[in-house]
Amino acid sequence: MRGALRPAPTTAKRNGKNRLPAVALAVMLACASGLTPVQATAQNTATLMADQVFVDAAGRLIASGAVEVWQGSVRMTASQVVFDERRDLLEISGPITIDEGPQSLILADAAQISPDMRAGLISGARIVLQQQLQLTAASVVRDPSGISQLDQVVASSCPVCASNPNPLWEIRAERVTHDQNTDQLTFDRAQFRVAGVPVFYLPRLRMPGPGLDRSRGILRPVLRLSNALGLTVGLPYFIPFGDAHDLTLTPAASTAGMVSLGFRWRSARENGGFEIGGQITHDQLTADSLRGYGYMRALFALSNGFMLSADLINPSDRTYLETYDITDDSRISGHVTLERVRRDQMIRTRALAFHSLRATDVNDELPNRALQASLDQRIALDHTPVGGELRLQLGADGHFRRSGVDGVQGRDLAGAHAQLEWRRSEVLPGGVLATGALQTRIDHLRVKDDSAYPVPFNRSVAQAMIELRWPLAMTTAGGARHVIEPIVQVIESRNRGILGPNDDNRMPELDGGNLFALSRYSGRDAPDSGSRVNAGINWSRYDAAGWSSEFLLGRVWRRNAYAAFPHVQPLGIQRSDWLLAGRLRHGEGYSLAFQLLVDDASTISRAETNMAWSGRATTISTSYLYMPASAFEARPNTLSEWSVDVSRRFDSGWASSVGWEYDMASGEFAAARAGLEFSNACLMVDLSFARRFVTSTNPTASTRYELSVELLGIGGRAPTSAGQTCRT
Repeated sequence: MRGALRPAPTTAKRNGKNRLPAVALAVMLACASGLTPVQATAQNTATLMADQVFVDAAGRLIASGAVEVWQGSVRMTASQVVFDERRDLLEISGPITIDEGPQSLILADAAQISPDMRAGLISGARIVLQQQLQLTAASVVRDPSGISQLDQVVASSCPVCASNPNPLWEIRAERVTHDQNTDQLTFDRAQFRVAGVPVFYLPRLRMPGPGLDRSRGILRPVLRLSNALGLTVGLPYFIPFGDAHDLTLTPAASTAGMVSLGFRWRSARENGGFEIGGQITHDQLTADSLRGYGYMRALFALSNGFMLSADLINPSDRTYLETYDITDDSRISGHVTLERVRRDQMIRTRALAFHSLRATDVNDELPNRALQASLDQRIALDHTPVGGELRLQLGADGHFRRSGVDGVQGRDLAGAHAQLEWRRSEVLPGGVLATGALQTRIDHLRVKDDSAYPVPFNRSVAQAMIELRWPLAMTTAGGARHVIEPIVQVIESRNRGILGPNDDNRMPELDGGNLFALSRYSGRDAPDSGSRVNAGINWSRYDAAGWSSEFLLGRVWRRNAYAAFPHVQPLGIQRSDWLLAGRLRHGEGYSLAFQLLVDDASTISRAETNMAWSGRATTISTSYLYMPASAFEARPNTLSEWSVDVSRRFDSGWASSVGWEYDMASGEFAAARAGLEFSNACLMVDLSFARRFVTSTNPTASTRYELSVELLGIGGRAPTSAGQTCRT
C-alpha cells in the first residue's frame, strides 16, 4: 500500500516567476546531509529561482525554465534542475553555466553533481580559469577534494571564432588534471599546436594555472644570436621557497661552445628584501676560460626612519658585461647607503665603488673607492628678527686609488667640512623679488701619495650673494599668458688657504640649472671663486590651444678670468659663452628641448637638442649632442652624435621600432637597432636586433639578435587587449 502514501504532484507559483525560498531548498538538502532544518539554513543554504518548480511522484524536486541556483559563492543557470534526495544528486540539463567568481567559469551541456556543486560529472564542458585560460573537454569529473579530471581536452587562451575555429596556439591532451588547491595543471599525452599544425609532443606536461605566479618549473626560454657567441639558448628554472624566497637557475649553451649558469636568489622580509645573482661562463673569447659576474641589491626600512640600500656589481673582466648583454655602460658603480630623509633634515652615509670598462682607462689610477658621511639640517628663522632660513651642512668624505705612485696617479684625498648658509627672500615695491644669501665653508683636508700638497691643510670659502627678480605677467586677447622675468645675481667669493686637488668634478657645466648657482661645481674639491655677475631673462608662454614654451638667455661676467677653468672652456674667460635654453610642449604629444652655448663670435661651443612626438600609434624621438674636444674634461676627440628612435604600433597587433646613433664628427654609425613585436589576446613575440660599430670608444664591433616568445594567460601573465577579436 505504499502507493497510497505517495504525495501528489504539486506546483508552486509566485508573481509569474516561481521561487522556492532558501528554507524550502535547505530542508531538502538537510535530509541528504543529516542536518536539522535550522542547521541547513545556516550552513548549507541554497536559493533557487525558476519558471516552474514542483515535486514529482518519485519525490524529486524539479525546477525548469530559466533556472538559477545560488549555493554560497557559486551561481548556476540551467534549463532544468532535478534534485534527487535519495541519490543526493542534482541532474542538470543545459545549456549550463556555473559561475564560481573570478576563479573559474564552467559552460556545459549536462551535469550530474552534488548539491553543493563541488563534485560530480559534467559533460561537454568548457572551463575558463581566471578569465584567461580556456579548457574544452568532453567530460569533467570533479572531486570534493578539489581535483578535477578532464578528458579529451583542448586548452588555449586565444579567442576561438566561428569563422576560424583553430586558435593561434593550443594544447591538446587525452587527459588534464586540475588541482584547485595548488592551481596546477597536468597534461597527459600533450600535443602543442600552432594554427592547427602540430609542433611538438610531450608525454607529460605540468604548468601553473593562470592565477598562480609562483610555481616551481621552467620559465620562458631565452634565445639570442650574436656574432661572438652564435645561437644561445637559455632555460630558466624557478624554485620557490615559501612566499618570501625563491631561486632561479638559468643554464645556457651556445653553438660557439659557450656554456654558462646564471643564478638569482631573492628574499623578502617584512621591512624589505635583497637579491643576489650573477653568472658563471666557460667560453673561448678570452685567455681566461672561466668568466662571470656577480651583483647584489638590497633595500631595508630600519628603525627611526632610516633606510639601508645597496646596489653592487662586479665583473671578471672589462668585456664580459657587454658581451653577454648585461649592460652597455662604460663605467659601472656600486654603493651601500644608510640614510634618513625628513622635511628639515637629511642624514646619509655611503660607501661607493667605481670601475671603468674602457680599454684606455687604468683603474688602479682612478679614484674608484669612496666614503661619504653628511648631515644637512634646515632651520627656519621666520619668527626671528633675522628671518629667512639657515642651512647647516656637516660632512666627511674621502676617495682612494689602489696605485701608490706619487702624484695624480696614486693620490688619495680625505677631509671633513662644515658649511653654513643663510638665505632670505623679500618682495620689494613694484613686485621685485629680492634674495640675499651668505655662505661660509671650512675644509680640513689630508692628501696622501702626492708630494705637491702638505699634510694636512685647511681652506675656507666665504660667499655673499644678492639676487633681484622682476616677474612681469601679461595676458593677450587670444588667451595666451606671458611671464617675463629678468634676473640679476651678484656674487662675491673669497678663498683662503690651499685650494687642494680637484678629483670629484672635472666637467663643470654652464646650463639652465646652475646659471644662478653659487658654484658651477657639483663636487666639493674645487670651489668657485672671484667676483661675478650672473644675469639672464626667462620668458614663459602658455597658450589656451595647449602650447607652452619656456626660454632662458643668460651669461656670466667675471671681474677676472678664473684660472681653475681653462680659458678654452666656456666658463673660464671673463665673459662666459651665452647660454640659450628652451622648451616647447603641446598636450598632443609634441615636445622640443634645446640648450646652446654660443661665444661672442657666434660660434657654437656646445649644443644639445631633444625632440619628440607621440601620437596614437607612432612615437618619434631624436636628439643631437655636440661637445668639442677638451683636455680639461679628458675628451681628446670632438663629440658630435645624432640619435633617432621611431616606433609604430598597428591595429593588427604588430609593432615595429628602428633607431640609430650616428657620429657626425667621423661620419660613421656608432650603433643601430631594430625591433619587431606581435601581440594579441594570447601570444607575444618580440624580435630585436642591435649592432654596435667600431668607434674611438668601442674597439670591437658586435651584432646581437634576441627572440622572445610568451604564451599569455598562463602563470599569472594576463592576456592583452590587443590583436584579433571575433567579428560577426
